Amino acid sequence: MFNMKYMKIAIFALTVSLLGTTALIVNSGNMAYAQTEITTNTTTTTIDADSLIKDLKARHPILAELVTNEDKDLVVKFKDLDTKEALKTALALNMLHLLQQYREIDEPQ
Repeated sequence: MFNMKYMKIAIFALTVSLLGTTALIVNSGNMAYAQTEITTNTTTTTIDADSLIKDLKARHPILAELVTNEDKDLVVKFKDLDTKEALKTALALNMLHLLQQYREIDEPQ
């Protein structure tokens, strides 16, 4: 009875070590494939901010009415729209601000 207890522990330890070894062998092959050489793309693309700004203003007439970046009547104009259109216009306004910032950065000094 005393030997059966140690035999079960020995079989358990052998099984765990075999499973662990098998997992290490299989995963090391996968890790070797994951460490392939990564080539970097050095080409830079530029965004035509002016055409995108014109498209945004054409699709959202409220944005075309904005004279400056900050319009105090914008909240009132958003209240007149339905929820979905107001959200689209708010997102387009954020995109417009980002494109204007991009254009300022992209311009030559």
